[in-house]
Amino acid sequence: MLNELRNDRPANARFFPCPTTIVAGDPVLIGGVLPAVALESYNSALGGATFRLSGTFALTLIAATVVSPITGSAVKPGEKVYATGTTDNTTGVIYALVLSKASGGVHFGQYDGESAQTSGTTDTEAPVKLKESA
Repeated sequence: MLNELRNDRPANARFFPCPTTIVAGDPVLIGGVLPAVALESYNSALGGATFRLSGTFALTLIAATVVSPITGSAVKPGEKVYATGTTDNTTGVIYALVLSKASGGVHFGQYDGESAQTSGTTDTEAPVKLKESA
């Protein structure tokens, strides 16, 4: 997996229908609530892709509590990460995610870095651990 940093449960992957724009490494919310990262790009023959449902991935993270305009706030190790994006009405998948500390989004996971991400910055390789459903 291109952007997978830590794989805590390698068998925790499933196929889901998704938008045609999904490429390997994209973070999404399956059904609008289940955090996942695409293991492969959209497969037109099957109408979806396989997604990992656990682990830590290098994802783009904005250190802010508001993203437009940015209201910066450092992201400390272990803090919650939230997602907002575009909903695909056919599959229910939320894609083109913006990950940040903006708690108005869906809880996506937690920052898994060893040191804080500076307030107001965008890290394109921030370690984000997916929130697993119970």
